[in-house]
Amino acid sequence: MEKIEKFFENYSETLNQGLISEMGKFSGKPLVIVTDESKKICHSQKDIDEINLDLINGLKAGGIAKYTPKIIQSMRLSESVIFVKVRWTLCDQNGKDVFSCYCSYTLELDEVNLFKILVIVIDDEDKQFNQMMKRHWN
Repeated sequence: MEKIEKFFENYSETLNQGLISEMGKFSGKPLVIVTDESKKICHSQKDIDEINLDLINGLKAGGIAKYTPKIIQSMRLSESVIFVKVRWTLCDQNGKDVFSCYCSYTLELDEVNLFKILVIVIDDEDKQFNQMMKRHWN
């Protein structure tokens, strides 16, 4: 669990800093992103960078400046594949909570024991994430 927590701490730091080129290092290929309203498959690093740029720009336009993860559940699916459910708290530049949403991740350990995200499922019960991203992902 400690390794998974460290992975998401590093991932959130990269999100907080808006480092698009660094965000791609957390993803495997292909990367699948699923919401209630859309499904995206990123086959190349360019595809992954574009979707990360859309994500950062869409959330920034909605006033989001900080992303804080809390691991809710993790489960080993195989020797190299792990399922993780994360509650993300999204805050404005003053640190005030704007909204939270849950994401489920399928992670794979690569040959040097680093996690790579294979699948992201965004569980956006209140539709706040989808509303914010509507102009970028539809």
